Amino acid sequence: MKINHLLSLLMLLTPRVAQATVADEIAAIEQVKAAKGVQLPQLGLPGTTPARLSPPKVPRFMTLTDGRTVNLNDYAIVVFMQRSCPHSAKFDPLLREWTDKEGIKVYPYTLDGYGDVSFPVALIPRKSGPKEPIAGEILTFFGNGLPIATPTTFLVNVNSNMAYPLYQGETDINTLSQRVGQMIEADIDHLAPDTLGPVPTSGEATPQ
Repeated sequence: MKINHLLSLLMLLTPRVAQATVADEIAAIEQVKAAKGVQLPQLGLPGTTPARLSPPKVPRFMTLTDGRTVNLNDYAIVVFMQRSCPHSAKFDPLLREWTDKEGIKVYPYTLDGYGDVSFPVALIPRKSGPKEPIAGEILTFFGNGLPIATPTTFLVNVNSNMAYPLYQGETDINTLSQRVGQMIEADIDHLAPDTLGPVPTSGEATPQ
C-alpha cells in the first residue's frame, strides 16, 4: 500500500519550527485537509524536503537472515491500539521496550481516542473531509481486507512510504522481530505487500 501524503503539523509528536508564521501554518493545514490517504508524521516523501529538523540519526544496523544489512532508521513501526483493549495493554509494553532498544520509531494510532501507559500520546485517525466514509489512515492500512482490530502492527519504509502488515493481535517480541526482518527483506526485494500471503494473527485482538 502506497502512502501518498504526510501530516507535518502533528504538534504532539514533532517539534515546531520557531520561524513559522501563522500564515505558513494555515497553508500547511489546508494542504493536509486536501490530502488523501494515510497521514504519517515526519516520514518524508521522495523528492520533497525532509521534514526532520534534527541532525541525522546514528545508523542502527540490523543483519537479516540472508546476510544483508539494513539501517533501521529507514523504517518505522505503526501500531493501532486502544486504551480499552486488554490485548493492547499486554502487547504495547513489549513493543515499546523492543523498539526503544532497537531504536525504531513508533507511530501509535488509537481507535478509541486514548493513549495508554506505553503510548500516552497517540495519534487519532482523521477523515480528510465530510464525504470520506472512514479515516484515511484506517482505509490505507486496512483497506486490503485486513480486519480492523487492535493491536495491529505495520512496518513502514520511511523513504518509499511502503507499508507492510506485521502482525495482528498479541505476540511475543521474538515473533515480531522475525516478522520485521521478513518484511524488510520483502521491501528490499520490492515485493508488493498483497503478494506475501495472509497476515499472521494470534486471535488475541479486539475487533472494531
